[in-house]
Amino acid sequence: MKTRGGKGKWFTLRTILRVMAFHRGLYAASAVGWMIFHLWPLLPGVLGKALFDTLEGGTEAELNLTTIVAILVAAGLARMASIFGATVAVAGWHVRTRGLVQRNLLARLFERPGARAMPGNVGAGISTLRDDSEAISLMGDWGFDALSAVIFASTGLAILISVDARVTLLVMVPMICVIALAQLAKARAHTLRERSRAATAQVTGTIGEIVVAVRAIQAAGTQDNVVAHLARQGDERRHAMVRDKTQSYALDAVFNSTASLGAGLILLTAAGAMRSGDFTIGDFVLFATYLMQVASYTGFIGYLVRTFQQVRVSLDRSVELMQGAPPMDVVKHHPLYLKSDAPVDVPPRRADEPLDVLNATGLTYRFPGSERGIDDVSLRVERGSVTVVAGPMGAGKTTTLRALLGLLDRQGGEIDWNGRAVADPGDFLVPPRVAYTAQTPTLVSGTLRENILLGLPDDGGVVTDAVRRAVLGPDVASMPDGLDTEIGVRGVRLSGGQIQRTAAARMFARDPELLVMDDLSSALDVETERELWRMVFSAGVTVLAVSHRRAVLERADQIVLLDSGSVVARGTLLELLDTSPQMRRLYGPEAARPH
Repeated sequence: MKTRGGKGKWFTLRTILRVMAFHRGLYAASAVGWMIFHLWPLLPGVLGKALFDTLEGGTEAELNLTTIVAILVAAGLARMASIFGATVAVAGWHVRTRGLVQRNLLARLFERPGARAMPGNVGAGISTLRDDSEAISLMGDWGFDALSAVIFASTGLAILISVDARVTLLVMVPMICVIALAQLAKARAHTLRERSRAATAQVTGTIGEIVVAVRAIQAAGTQDNVVAHLARQGDERRHAMVRDKTQSYALDAVFNSTASLGAGLILLTAAGAMRSGDFTIGDFVLFATYLMQVASYTGFIGYLVRTFQQVRVSLDRSVELMQGAPPMDVVKHHPLYLKSDAPVDVPPRRADEPLDVLNATGLTYRFPGSERGIDDVSLRVERGSVTVVAGPMGAGKTTTLRALLGLLDRQGGEIDWNGRAVADPGDFLVPPRVAYTAQTPTLVSGTLRENILLGLPDDGGVVTDAVRRAVLGPDVASMPDGLDTEIGVRGVRLSGGQIQRTAAARMFARDPELLVMDDLSSALDVETERELWRMVFSAGVTVLAVSHRRAVLERADQIVLLDSGSVVARGTLLELLDTSPQMRRLYGPEAARPH
């Protein structure tokens, strides 16, 4: 399998090398420590043989008993120190490399148009951020693990052959076959692991959707059906996890019994040589010490190769989440602020170029796989004006705003700010130039104040003024902790109208040149809606709004009327009521002209 762009295994190797180069000091310390850990078992075997040969007295020993014990104790203490240092180093390194991958994935998601930031479902995205970033980070160990395994297996095998080549071959061949078969079974178990991972992602996504749609679920009275659906997915996940764990434990049992198998084979194979004295107790200790280790490391090399292949799958998913960015950006080096606060990039309070006129010409966007969207829509918004986009349901009003703001990748059209072309509206048409409130605003877990500011400093009563303009003051006064009230996941503790006005306050707090609003007051009662629009218009700001509310239509300097994704008329309300049957239907049957 190849990763996106045809990089394949070479891309995976480059990725691993790039990961290994992140925080080189920590990586070097962990590599040295774990290589000592892997190679240390070579020493006890040789010393064990010398010790038992000395105790047996049948051979001349180069080392006395005291020296051997002293070397073993010193080596053991050195190993303990190396394990402690390596554990500390590798833990810090893994945290940083995993954080680097997650940082790059999230940065790319924030760069993408907001309406299409996630390529798949949320559960799969969370799974990639959580699990695949971990797999890529852990693959950094592959280098020193593979080198240690090769050194240990080759050195240990050479020592065993030098002691008794016949016993080595007779014992090693069946053991390696057993381990190879177990490794093959473990490779097949990868399918079960993928199924359990997919089931987990499905459950995660469903839980996220339930939290977001909790009001709709309650309103529809479908709580029992939703819980039953989640329970079915939970059962599927449980079955997949049980099968995965059962096979994993069975394979572990095979590996754990291999040492006993090896010891029995040694006794059977070397029994005659031991009776004749050609195969000493020291030789037996050496074989018993090395045999399982060499066989395990032989299998360990196969495990590393399989893990290398698996990390390519994680890289595939991560590259897919990057959505067109250079594949190596998954592991592009950036500073991480784990021990201090990251510098906050606070946007300026005033636009570098005040708005005179915003022009959008020929905006075109079609949703993938359908004919729905907009075609050749043009807008002209002048400073201090109120422009309203109107039309029946499905006319393309929301799509027009999103294409203008870069929340959708428009397929045609030009945008300019004061006559200067805007190449990337997603980066340019943001506060303090433009602030946007969606038809269904998104809030985050935290306090009301945090949702309004979203990182802005509260200088000079910014929040207080924004709350006043959003007609949210009476609601805040009735809350137990005022602006510091926790609003829950996506504002679940607020009403629909409070969510809309919190989003409006967030927009006002940025004091932008242009306010863009998509059906801002749809969840408000009549009095609150009238007061909110009065506050908007009294500020004398420039407004671009989607709305069918009479108060807004009557205040508009121009109305752009859409139908089936195209502009069918434009003008003031009076002009359109005289010339457009669609406008008369939208405005209402009882009045051909407003009061």
